[in-house]
Amino acid sequence: MKAINTEAIITLCKKDLAIADKTLRLIAQYESQEITLLELQNELISALSQFKQNSILFEAPVQKTVELVTLITILITIAMSISVLFFTHKIGNAVTTVLNKRTEAIKALAKSEERIKQLAYKDSLTGLPNRNLLDHTIEAAIAKADRQAAQFAVMFVDLDRFKDINDTLGHSVGDKLLVEMAKRIAHTVRDSDSVLRFGGDEFVAVTDCFDSIETIDNIAHRIIEAVRKPIELESIQSYVTASIGIACYPQNGKDCNSLLKHADAAMYQAKNAGKNQFQSYDMQSGSKLNRRLTLAAQLHRAIECDELSLVYQPIVHLPDNQTIGSEALLRWTNSQNGVIGPDEFIPIAENAGLIVDIGNWVLEQACKQCKVWLDAGAKNHAMAINVSTYQLKDKHFAKRLANTLNRHALSAESIHIEITENIAITEDKVSVQTLHELSELGAKLLLDDFGTGYSCLSYLQNLPFDVLKIDKSFMPANNTIASTIIAMGHELNMEIIAEGIETYQCYQLLKNLECQYGQGYFFQKPVPAEQFDIFKKFIATSL
Repeated sequence: MKAINTEAIITLCKKDLAIADKTLRLIAQYESQEITLLELQNELISALSQFKQNSILFEAPVQKTVELVTLITILITIAMSISVLFFTHKIGNAVTTVLNKRTEAIKALAKSEERIKQLAYKDSLTGLPNRNLLDHTIEAAIAKADRQAAQFAVMFVDLDRFKDINDTLGHSVGDKLLVEMAKRIAHTVRDSDSVLRFGGDEFVAVTDCFDSIETIDNIAHRIIEAVRKPIELESIQSYVTASIGIACYPQNGKDCNSLLKHADAAMYQAKNAGKNQFQSYDMQSGSKLNRRLTLAAQLHRAIECDELSLVYQPIVHLPDNQTIGSEALLRWTNSQNGVIGPDEFIPIAENAGLIVDIGNWVLEQACKQCKVWLDAGAKNHAMAINVSTYQLKDKHFAKRLANTLNRHALSAESIHIEITENIAITEDKVSVQTLHELSELGAKLLLDDFGTGYSCLSYLQNLPFDVLKIDKSFMPANNTIASTIIAMGHELNMEIIAEGIETYQCYQLLKNLECQYGQGYFFQKPVPAEQFDIFKKFIATSL
């Protein structure tokens, strides 16, 4: 404040105000005639002189103030310019940084999008394109075939027995198997062909255009041969085969869905024909697939719609022809398709994941009926119940049976559990454990259809089976296999039940071979519970 002498300026301003006040008072005195005009004139001249003197004195600090303000303004302007330049530089650097970050983000986003595309269209396990790319691949093949007036093929490849290996040796071993098979299939087809992983143990090959159907047959044959070569899993040399279904464009379908559907139908035809082979689509296999899909959908509602039922076939003690038990057999009568045989709907139930629920229903109903018959006086009547290998893989199955027996006040000896011969049983730890738990519970174990499957002696040596059932395909009983099975059962101190006895001659031969039990149409067809005679003793006659 000293630099501009603020006090001097204020003092001068006070003097001017005092002079002005005095002048105003003199004018007021003159108007009231207190002073003369001459006195007023002299005072005004004096006041004007004082004003001039003050103005001269006021100019110096004001000028200094103006100069200071000007200097400050210039300095502020320079400082602001420097600040603007500084902030401009900083902002420029910030903008550059932002642009660089944006560029990096765009690059990262591009990489991320590419990775997402890879994950979306590439199978993470095998490295093959996945089913998300399948429609595009087939559509491109259709467009090319149309341009060239040519044909191509869609090949549905399914590995046989993969589930057994996966369940037995574990998913990591199953993954190793899938990776190897993916390589084999991809290396077998031509460079212009495409191989995709459809899901699970299923692959799809989309071939390039071809002129002769023999070209496709050769490719399919090479895939079969490549897959069937041995592979070492867990230090064990294992063997896997493939079933292949083929649908050709345009004769077997003119769009993606039709071609895939028909190739899938042909693949199931190859499996049903014995596996380890390829089949081309025909109308018959397509019709079977449609029926299978329809039945699978209807089977989901079979229990709640009360469409399932049990019939019973007597098991007869051959030495005296007395009924000593029964086998509970499942039947399905659908409101739309009528009676469907178990040979058809049981595999559908297994593939659809319904067999466990259905099996539990059968177990409950059969035990309930067994209790009714025991209470009616059939003291030693035994109920044989077929159990799927899928049920054996349930580690709670033995406990479930025990609870069912307790609920119906049944002894375990009253229930015979029938298991169809299957190599997967001996390779699955849970199944083996379940069998031993059932045996410890007191239930008898029957090995059904012995001789039709792997016929491995380890079943008889390592598993607690009590009874062998000879499949009806080995009747009449003079068949060498049937005779051998009966002799083997005697040697191992196991009981034998022969199925499929339809004639007196067959019955008599079985008695001569000392087969203990039998069942078949010779005695009685399966009947509902109300038609079953629990006390019946059959009269064997050749008539």
